[in-house]
Amino acid sequence: MAEPPTSINLANPSEVARETLRRLALRRIAPTPDNYQALYEEITGGAPAGQAGGGATAVSALNGLIMDLNLHHPELAAPVAELDQAVRRNDWPQCRKQLGLITRQLKQDTGGSGRSGDHFALLRELLAKTLEFGVAIQLAHNPALAERAQKLAVQVREANSANTLREAASGLKSLWIDIDLGVSHSTDQQETLRRILLLLVENIGELLDDDSWMRGQLDMVQDVIIGPIRIRELQEAERRLKDIIYKQSMVKHSLREATATLKATMTAFVNRMGDIVAVSDEYQEKLVTHVERISQTEDVLELQKILESLLEETRAAQSGTHAVRDELVAERDAALEAENRIRQLENQIAQMSALVREDPLTHSLNRRGLDDEFTREAARAERFKSAFSIAVLDVDNFKKLNDERGHQVGDDALVHLVQVAKDELRITDHVARLGGEEFLILLPNTGHKEAIRIITRLQRRLTKRYFLDKNEHVLITFSAGVAEHMPGEAQETLIARADAAMYEAKRAGKNRVFLARAPSETPPG
Repeated sequence: MAEPPTSINLANPSEVARETLRRLALRRIAPTPDNYQALYEEITGGAPAGQAGGGATAVSALNGLIMDLNLHHPELAAPVAELDQAVRRNDWPQCRKQLGLITRQLKQDTGGSGRSGDHFALLRELLAKTLEFGVAIQLAHNPALAERAQKLAVQVREANSANTLREAASGLKSLWIDIDLGVSHSTDQQETLRRILLLLVENIGELLDDDSWMRGQLDMVQDVIIGPIRIRELQEAERRLKDIIYKQSMVKHSLREATATLKATMTAFVNRMGDIVAVSDEYQEKLVTHVERISQTEDVLELQKILESLLEETRAAQSGTHAVRDELVAERDAALEAENRIRQLENQIAQMSALVREDPLTHSLNRRGLDDEFTREAARAERFKSAFSIAVLDVDNFKKLNDERGHQVGDDALVHLVQVAKDELRITDHVARLGGEEFLILLPNTGHKEAIRIITRLQRRLTKRYFLDKNEHVLITFSAGVAEHMPGEAQETLIARADAAMYEAKRAGKNRVFLARAPSETPPG
C-alpha cells in the first residue's frame, strides 16, 4: 500500500510516535513492541529515540507514544493507561493487546480521515451559515459589523488548513468584541430613551384628571416601560392601544355628534318657547284692541264683526300654539334621545377605559387595576372596621416548564391558573398579575385564617383541574403567602409581607401556603 508523503519534525518524539502508529495501521502490521520500534527507526532513519537519553529501545519508543496519546487523545485514556502499566511490567503480550486496541480505535475515529474530514467540513459550514444568517442579519442596524460578519463567513467556508482556520478564529474573536461593545452602547441608548419616555408619560399623566380615559392608556405604556421589555408584550400593548384608540375615536366622534344634536335641540326649544310667547303677546295685544272697540260701539253689526274677528284670531292663535306645542314635543323627544345616546357612549368609553386595567394575557387585573381595587377595599375595611387580606401566588417550577415545553405552553398555564382562580374564588375577590408568573389575590372581608383556607382550597382545585399540553396532563402548583391588612398599612408594605411568606413557602418545599409575619416581626431589609 502506497503511503502518502508525510512531513514531520524528527526532533519531536510526539510527531514521530504518531507517524509510527499511523504506519502500523496503514501496513496492517501486528502492533508488537518490536514492530513499533522497527517503524520508529525507519522514520527516524535509524536515529535512536530520545537522543538525550541514549539508545533506542522499545520501551523508550512506547513511552514516547504514551506521552503523545495522553496529550492528543484524552478519549483513549483507559487503554493508554493499561499500555503504560504493561510497559512498566515488561508485559509484552499485554502491550501488544493494548496497542491493537488503540490502533483500532484510532482507525475508527479517523475512518481514514474521511469521516473526520466530513465532520470538520460540516462544522465549518454550520459556522459560516450562523455568521451569514444569524449574526449578520442581527447586525442590520450596524452595516460595518454586518459586512465583517459576511466576510468572516466566506473566510470560514474557505478555510482548509489549521492556519487559515486560526486566522478566521482570530477575526471571529475580534468581531465578538466589537459586537459586545456595540451592544453595550446600544443598551445604554435604549435605557436612556426608556427613561426619557417614562418621564414624558409621567408628566403627561400629571396633566390629566384621574377619570380621564387617556390615563388608562398611559398607565399601560408605563407598565410596559417599567418592567423588562419583551417583544411579545410590546406587540400586545401596541395592538391593544391601537384597538382602543380606534374605538375611542369612533365613540368620541359619535359623542360629539350627539352633543351637537342636543345643543341644536335645546336651541330650537328655546326658539319655540319664544314663538309661543310672541304668539301670546300678539294675541293679547289684539284682545285689548277688541275690548276697546267693544266698549266704544253700540252697533250690533259692528259687535258681530268684532266677535267674528276675535274668534278668527283666537283660532289662529290656538293653531299656532298647537303647532309650536307639537314642535316642542318633537324637540323634547329628540333631546331625550340625544341624552340617552350620550349616556350610552359615555358608558362605552368607561368600558374601554376599564380594558386598560386588565393584563392582556390572563385578563386578570394589571398593576393599575390592582391599585384601584386595593385602594377601594382598604378604604372600605378602614371605614367598616372589617378584615381584609391578600395572597401572593407564584407558580412552582415555571422556568422549567418554559424551558421544556416552550413559552407558549407557559403562557397557557398562566391563563389556566387565572381561570381556575376566577371559577373557584368568591365574586367579591379579585385576581391581579404582579408580573411574570406571580399573582396577587384580594380577599375583602376576610381574616388571615379564612384566607389561608381559601387559598389552600384553590391549590387543591388546581391539582384536580388538569392543564393539558398536547393531550398530556401537566400538574401546575403554586406557593403562596397570606397577609392580613393592618390599620393604616401601606399597600407596598402589605404586599412585601405576603411576598416574603411566599418565598418561605418556596423554601419549605413548594405547593404550600404560609402566613406572613406581623409588621413588627418582619426582619429589616
